Amino acid sequence: MNLLVDIGNTSMKFSSFVDKNLKKISQIRYSKKDLMSVALFFKNKLKTHNKIYICSVVPEVDKVIIKNLKSYQNRLFFINKKKLSLLVHKTVNLRQLGNDRIINVLSAINIYPKSKFFIIVDLGTATTLDIVINKKYYGGVILPGLTTSYENLISLASGIKYMKFSNKPTILGKNTNQALMSGFNVGYKIMIESYIKLIKTTYKRNFKVIFTGGYATSIDYKKTNFIYREDLTLLGIFFYHIFLNEKHRIIK
Repeated sequence: MNLLVDIGNTSMKFSSFVDKNLKKISQIRYSKKDLMSVALFFKNKLKTHNKIYICSVVPEVDKVIIKNLKSYQNRLFFINKKKLSLLVHKTVNLRQLGNDRIINVLSAINIYPKSKFFIIVDLGTATTLDIVINKKYYGGVILPGLTTSYENLISLASGIKYMKFSNKPTILGKNTNQALMSGFNVGYKIMIESYIKLIKTTYKRNFKVIFTGGYATSIDYKKTNFIYREDLTLLGIFFYHIFLNEKHRIIK
């Protein structure tokens, strides 16, 4: 049994797999002030898993894992995006492209092999929109994350106190908290949907739109043609595992 791990800025998603069957997806939060707990997590998982495949966007976490688990290095596989360079358009700076974003591209083109054009929206600590044209990563957009932007606003504005976020789609607020919830639930979604519409209009393609990430569940997909895939990145890591074990052949 092997393990797939997606390391984000504030949490880790992971799932075990045997052959081609992924098990239940789990998620835990971690603090960058206590990275040894992350190393311990991996050490414990190595007791029950043969290999661990890791997609990380946090270099300091990678360093802690590598430093403290040297004896297990032949069982830990970090994403090497250079091996996936054929999935990236020549105009894109591969060095500055996050591992998770290229892994999501690998995932999308394998889950939906008949599609060539994708908009992948990842709602996490940051919100990213990534464009895939003819099965190649073409460029993207980075926005402040859904809660990141509001928590920052609360910390800077003395007249706004901390509030509990909810998913009530109120268009207008009658007090400060309601007004913030309106911006959080309605305004932010309109911004993302408008960006999607702009991309479709600009490139005149029939894009398949996929949402993923921790805050993607706040979107009402029943009223749109958007797709929600909680497992998008983890499946991408799984396809990378296949890719490594098939002598670096890009999966079509």
